[in-house]
Formats: sequence, structure tokens, C-alpha cells
Amino acid sequence: MSPTLHIWPGRDPARAVRVWPDPEALDPGAIEEAQEHLFVLAGAPGASEADLLIDELPLEALRAPEPDGARWRWLPGFHAGVVECRLRLPGASHRFEVTTDPAVRKLSRDAFDTMVREVLEDTFALFALSPFRKGVARGAGRRPPPIARLEFLRSRMAALIQTIRAIDARPRRVLQAQDDLTPFWRAGRATAPEVLKSFRSGMLLAESGLPRLPPALKGHVPATIRRSVRRPSLDIPAHRQMKASLESWARWLESVAVVLRSSLPEDPEDGRMARVWAQRTRLMARDMRRLLSLPLFSEVSQGQPRPDASPIWRGEPQYRRFAALHRDFSRGVAEVFGEFLQMPLARTFDLYELWAYLRLVRASIERFGADGVDVSGLFEAGKGVTLAAGQAVVRLPAAGVALCFQRRYREYWLEKDGCGSFSREMRPDVAVEALDGAGRLIVLDAKYRIGAGLNDALASAHMYRDALVVADGEGSVRQLVSAAYLLSPASPIIAGTWSDAPMPGRLFHPAYRGQFRFGAVSLAPGMSAAQIGLALDAILQDAEVSGEGASN
Repeated sequence: MSPTLHIWPGRDPARAVRVWPDPEALDPGAIEEAQEHLFVLAGAPGASEADLLIDELPLEALRAPEPDGARWRWLPGFHAGVVECRLRLPGASHRFEVTTDPAVRKLSRDAFDTMVREVLEDTFALFALSPFRKGVARGAGRRPPPIARLEFLRSRMAALIQTIRAIDARPRRVLQAQDDLTPFWRAGRATAPEVLKSFRSGMLLAESGLPRLPPALKGHVPATIRRSVRRPSLDIPAHRQMKASLESWARWLESVAVVLRSSLPEDPEDGRMARVWAQRTRLMARDMRRLLSLPLFSEVSQGQPRPDASPIWRGEPQYRRFAALHRDFSRGVAEVFGEFLQMPLARTFDLYELWAYLRLVRASIERFGADGVDVSGLFEAGKGVTLAAGQAVVRLPAAGVALCFQRRYREYWLEKDGCGSFSREMRPDVAVEALDGAGRLIVLDAKYRIGAGLNDALASAHMYRDALVVADGEGSVRQLVSAAYLLSPASPIIAGTWSDAPMPGRLFHPAYRGQFRFGAVSLAPGMSAAQIGLALDAILQDAEVSGEGASN
């Protein structure tokens, strides 16, 4: 009996599904977050010494009733629809992926990639408005890149490999003129210009015996005839640029692996992630090197590592795909840093907070203009394109507001302006503060998923609205928050009155938000700038109507 590994969703053996080898498909929703599941190994000699790791983190082993079996307990929190597993058996180690929910996997992967792409785009755009100057399109250096950037690059590898192999199967060729050296006695089809050209170099043979050559040759003929022929060639500018790009990315990934290995953080969790990504970047670089060994690049010379304005990048579908992938890789290898980018796919909800803030900042600047805007608070001085680690503030004088990211509100009696909490220190994800000094605030709490955690999400919004106050100078206080909203990528269908809508859709109803200055606003990865602008208007509208917010 060969060893097999099954997962028991909810510890129920009747729902067991094989995950290794020859994995079976799990039913959508079978793996629920915050619920306990079991991995069960059977038929494995030496199973008592086996270990199971998910994302290189060992699972808790349980006592198995069979001598050739093993069990592990898994309590997932937020999961992105797929986990990477490694089963260590005596004398062997097996790596495989477990797709816990194909739909969640696709949504989480797409959302994560979109958010990383848009975070990098927004960072570049906002950095251009700052007084700092720094080159960003260079190598790894001595500073390990953030995990989110590596996760983004890794997600593009499958598409890159597929695209390059498709081009290798049907590449674009060009006819190039080459000199073909042929002995004179085999050059019966040589033209007069080719014969005359061959006189310029090489050995000449003198005719002996009965003259048979044309008089113009004066009894001599070249020993080798240099003929001009046209042969198909793969050495075109597009292939040179592809080859140079792959070589550049492979070197970058190899250097990143060295940096990650040589500068392991002291924190055990951070050190584990660094080791995991050092291995992954080495594998990615190895895949790049395999692509470079394809016949497509065997006769291609060196070029610039970027596509030019040639029509081939727009006219040929596979070449167009490579150009799009090149843009993604260029964003991923650019020198953009920040603590908020140190997160893998499994922490998509953390990345959503930063993404939502940057999207709102950029939409605000496009909506109200860049006059008087100071974005230097987004970046750490002297560290290039490094997002500040907290309390970032962007002031928009034209809008009359300031957008704050994770600003800390201490007890109000400790603050100079009297604005703070009456209970404990609080740090909302995004805060919109009025600049008129009247002490008005809109609190935005980013929640990537509010379905299962609806009660907790509502509790945090109520907490911010009720606990943040401002002192009036006479010993009394009043509420500081004029509106509190949840930000979520969910987009429920809203019909009828808000009182008839079920939760959580009721929170998104415009009439509900307008009446209570409380609810939720849709902010999803991939939304256009115009849609983000509409969401921003919806956020500011209630405060404007009540006379307690920013005016435009």
C-alpha cells in the first residue's frame, strides 16, 4: 500500500478528500476559516517521524491510531484558496499545493495581484509629486525586497513560461542575407557580380590547358565563390529584448535569494519567511534560465532589456502578452519598499488597507487638483521610495481635508488639539480630517471580507464613532466622528428601500448611509479612477450634507 494523505474538513472522516498523491477536488466552501481540520496520513512506513508543513510552518501533530499513519491539526485563519504543503517522510520530501477553494483562490490571487500592481502604480505617481528624487528601476542591492513584490512576481511566472514557450513554438523570423562560401567547381549558378566580388579575397587559381573561362577573367578564377543567400533567422530585435529581459530578471532573482539568505531577521517568523522566499526566488531564477536555453534564443544576440515601439509588440498576440508581462515584472523589480508590503498572499486583508488608502489619495488629487498637496509624509526621508511605517498624512487644501493612514489617536486629554479617545489609544485604517480646525472626522475601516466577520466589523465602526471625541475647552466633550464607514471590495445588489435589504447589503444602501452617516462603501481592486472618485464623493457627501465635512 502506497502512502496517501487526506484532509478531513471539520474533522469529519465522511468528507475525506485525498490531497496527495493524485489530489482530488475539494468542494467549494469545504474548508472554512476558523474551523479545525485534520490531515491524515496512511500507509506510510515510519509515519511517526513524518512532518507536515504549510507555508513552511509545521502543523501540530496528533496521536494516530495506526502504526503506519499520522495526523496533524490545521486551524486556518484567512486563507487565499490555496496553501503550499511539504510532507517530510523518512528519506523523502514531497512538495505540493492544496487548492482549498478554486473560486476563492482565483479571487484572492487576482485581487492580490491587482492590489500590488495598483499600489506600485500609485506609489510611483505620488512619489513624483514629492520633493524626493530617487531612481527606482534598478537591481536588488543590499536591501531585501518586500514579500508582496516577490509574491506578485511569482504569480506572473506561469504566464511568462507559457508565453515564452508559445513564442518558441511559433516564433517570428526574418530573412537575413549571409555569405555562402562554395568551391568554384560547385558554383555553377553563381552570378557575374558574385564571381567578381570573390576576387577581392581568397586564393586565385590560374587556368591551364585549353582556355574555357570568359576572356574578362584573364585565365583566373577564385578558388572559393562567395555567394549571397537569404536564410530565416531568429535574431530579431524583439527576441534580443526578450532575451535581455529574462537574463536581467534571472540575475535580479538570484541576487535577491543571496540577500534574503545572508540577512535573516531575528524574528523567528520573519526569518522563516526569508528562508522560504530565498528558496522560491532561486527556483524562479532557475525557471528563467531554462527559458533562456530554449532554441528560440540559441542564435539571438544581446539587446536592451525592454520592448521598444516595434509593431510586433502590438500586432502579435503572444508578443503582446510578453509586453504586458514585462510591465508587471518592471513594477515588481522596482525599488519600492515599506513595512506594509511585507506580507504574503495569505495576508491579502492587510494589503487591502494600504491599497485603499493610496487609491483614495490618488483619486483625491485627481478630483481636487495637486495645488498645495504635500505627499512627503507618505515616504521616509532619505530612503528612496519607501512608504512610511505609520501615521502617513496627505493634506489636500483644495478639498479642505487631510487623508490619514493609521493615525494614532491617544486619550484626548493628552493631545494638544483635544482630539482623541476617551477610553484607550485607537488607530483607524483611514481617517478624513477637516482642515478648518473645527474638529470633524470621517473614519474608514477597511475590511477585505465582512461576511463572516460582520459583527466584528460593525463593532469596530461603532467603537470609532462613539469613542473618538474632541474637547470644547469648557471641560465637556463632543463626538469627533461625523461619519463612519466600512470599506469593502464587496458589491452587493441593492434594490428597494434599505429597511427591506438584508445584511450586509443594507450597509451599502445610499439611503441608509445618508440617514445614519454609517454603513459601507464598495472599494474593489481593479476599479477605474472614475469609480474610485465616485466612491470618494459618496464618502464625503454625508458630511457635506450635514455641514460637518469638507467642502469641495
